Amino acid sequence: MAGLAQVKSATASFTERKTMAVLNAPLVASGTLEYRAPDWMRKSTTSPMPESFVLDGQQVTMMAEGQTHVFALGEDPLIGGLTEGILATLAGNLAALNRVYTVRFSGGPTDWQLVLRPRDAGLTRFVAWLCIRGSETRINTIDTASANGDHSEMSVNETIGNAR
Repeated sequence: MAGLAQVKSATASFTERKTMAVLNAPLVASGTLEYRAPDWMRKSTTSPMPESFVLDGQQVTMMAEGQTHVFALGEDPLIGGLTEGILATLAGNLAALNRVYTVRFSGGPTDWQLVLRPRDAGLTRFVAWLCIRGSETRINTIDTASANGDHSEMSVNETIGNAR
């Protein structure tokens, strides 16, 4: 976690595969991820259709299908809980992770894994767990399971030469 706390910015491409009970086949999306310490991140999906999610402090901006929705992070417990887990991991902030999740860490510096389980009963209605895997100061995968059995697997490929 201490190494992650030293990262000031990062950019990566991603491929996300969502398996949902309401779909006959997995939904595959791709795009870019950006992070700037301590509390700014963007997920820009380019395929199958353009959309954007930006967190700037406690403000969320979501853009899809020509519409923009802006709201405070605390207004949506699902987005708030998921975002807190990912952002606190990126920032290397174990105290923030422990406020929202029970945290299980395994592995070593070159191959680590965090399994996060929500503490809040409201969040457990949506999120069963997050599993974040990485190496050194890089996140390689983010897997998420929802309470209804839906699952998301995101592979992350950080751009070489990031300002770190």
